[in-house]
Amino acid sequence: MSPPSPIASSSLSQPSVVPAAVSPGEHYTFGDGAAAADRLALLAAAFEPSSARLLRLLGYLRPRCAVDLGCGPGWSTRLVHALLAPATTLGLERSPEHVARAEATAPPGVAYRVHEVTDVPFPAEPPDFLYSRFLLTHLRDPEAALSAWAEAAAEEAVLALEETAEIGCDHPAFNRYYQLVGELQAAYGQRLRIGATLSVPARSGWKAELDLLAPLSLPAARMARLHALNIETWRHDPYARERFDAKELDALAARLGAIARGAEAAPAVKVVMRQMILEKRGGAGAEG
Repeated sequence: MSPPSPIASSSLSQPSVVPAAVSPGEHYTFGDGAAAADRLALLAAAFEPSSARLLRLLGYLRPRCAVDLGCGPGWSTRLVHALLAPATTLGLERSPEHVARAEATAPPGVAYRVHEVTDVPFPAEPPDFLYSRFLLTHLRDPEAALSAWAEAAAEEAVLALEETAEIGCDHPAFNRYYQLVGELQAAYGQRLRIGATLSVPARSGWKAELDLLAPLSLPAARMARLHALNIETWRHDPYARERFDAKELDALAARLGAIARGAEAAPAVKVVMRQMILEKRGGAGAEG
């Protein structure tokens, strides 16, 4: 199936000037402390229905070994395990704090390891199912990650991807928030709306079997709470401390907090998710 056409963004979608990358290596701007964990719980609740619809399309797989890439505190790992019933499910996460949280609620058949998701091989048998949600958006070189995952995967493995193609809200606080986050991620060579232009070249070792856009309408109060927690975390990032005005961040967090409490009205946040199901080619990096 051909990939969808790039989605047009509003004038507030991207910073007017994309700054140069400010540090080498991968950089996760949203942290792994208590506020970050609370934020990921809200994120999981908001996007679980959409993710579940995608995973149910793969219910026939019954994989031997599933790997959840960048699992955080384990919400997505448990969802994969519940819906696909793998023999074993492994969540990989670079943060020891998130892995400790995930292990505290791990059901039978689910395990977690502290591991950088771009490092292969994985600390497990080659998986025949891989899942990645909101991960490529945080990587400088998504194509290199896809190639590495193909190298680590079993023959005929399946990879399910979910990334944001568009996000916006007809409210100035949300628009300013997305503008700032887009600039912050761009400073580290990342893309907030990577789903709008994500491609899977043949040299990655994967071929697309399903490629769709899923429009979502998410409650403003829930998203405002999520974004306020994000500000609490990323405002301490070196780039944010240098480039963003602390008083503006205080005011923005307060306004998002008011929306979260219901003290200020805001329309739903409109999100378009890029959802892809990929199958491994005859060999990682194979052409054709």
